[in-house]
Amino acid sequence: MKTKWAKVGIYLVCATILLAACTKEGDTIYTPDPADLASTAPLVTVVYDPNALGDRGYNDLIYQGVENAARQYGLRTLQLSPATVEEGQAYIQMMIQAMIEPEDTIRRLLIVAAVGYDDFLRQHNNRLEANPYADLLYGETETPLAGKGSSFYMEYYGAMYEAGAITPVEATDVLLVGANPLAKTVAEAVEAYTEGFQDSPIAPSDQQEKKLVTAWLSQEVSGGFTTSDSTAIQLLANQEWNGDRHLLVPVCGGSGANFRRLIEMFDIYDFMGIDCEAVSAHCNFSVVKRIDRAVHHCIEQWLSPAGMPKHQTFGLADDYTGVVIHPYTNDSKNRFKNLLSDELHQRIHEEAIRKEELKMKNDE
Repeated sequence: MKTKWAKVGIYLVCATILLAACTKEGDTIYTPDPADLASTAPLVTVVYDPNALGDRGYNDLIYQGVENAARQYGLRTLQLSPATVEEGQAYIQMMIQAMIEPEDTIRRLLIVAAVGYDDFLRQHNNRLEANPYADLLYGETETPLAGKGSSFYMEYYGAMYEAGAITPVEATDVLLVGANPLAKTVAEAVEAYTEGFQDSPIAPSDQQEKKLVTAWLSQEVSGGFTTSDSTAIQLLANQEWNGDRHLLVPVCGGSGANFRRLIEMFDIYDFMGIDCEAVSAHCNFSVVKRIDRAVHHCIEQWLSPAGMPKHQTFGLADDYTGVVIHPYTNDSKNRFKNLLSDELHQRIHEEAIRKEELKMKNDE
């Protein structure tokens, strides 16, 4: 069954294509009236992962970033959340076709906010070269597009390292859940958190040995981003821990929402927020990706005379990623205050930036 967003998206995409390709009087392509600002404003279209919108996290932040830019600069927007990967590819195909056919000078930007379309997108992006007023923004990827289009990457290594390093303040026992080890961004986030946890200068308050268990939900590159309640419950319950303070770190996209909901219901773990600040008594700190700011910035670049860079990276040093501590309860506030001084946190933060910059240099 298609979601409401998917159905709306199909109708709007079809309308866009008809406007671009149909004739007004049978033999001429319709050109919008220049006096009609609603039809001549630049158009920004976003295609997401299947059923991505509504996650109250990463994808919703992209949506907000686009809409904030639209309000600021008077843009039109079309945001599409398909029900399947195939439907998402159809959206991209239709939008590219619509963008290369119009005989007008309206600026159009297609944003693809999902790595699941990587191969498909790289096979078709050069078709946009037929229209100098059409452009493409692809995130997140570390590999620039060949030919037409710009790309960006949100470097998470430093923020995840910092989160791992401060974790002993929060819990001795950690269950680190990754979607799958083949998704590069997920694997690197798991690696960074693990390194930070092992390097942490903070000793657990009860002097118990720190324990970190890593579990993967799938062994397929697109797997693990959704999971059943039964799988999540089994994974949470089947752990043997040293102490009585347990923390879940869910690096698994939409599956994280299932884990968080179950934790709220059964009060069995605390959890670390991922991609955005989590409002919960069970979440005392979050690793955030300020993807809304990044997308807003890219749209500003697109509108500028210089345009968007071919590729750019946002990270911890420039505050596009970071760690946010939430003192929602007196217990968590006192624990962080007593064991994580401002001076110690700053030292950990600076080391995290150094680690991230070293990784980026090694990746070049």
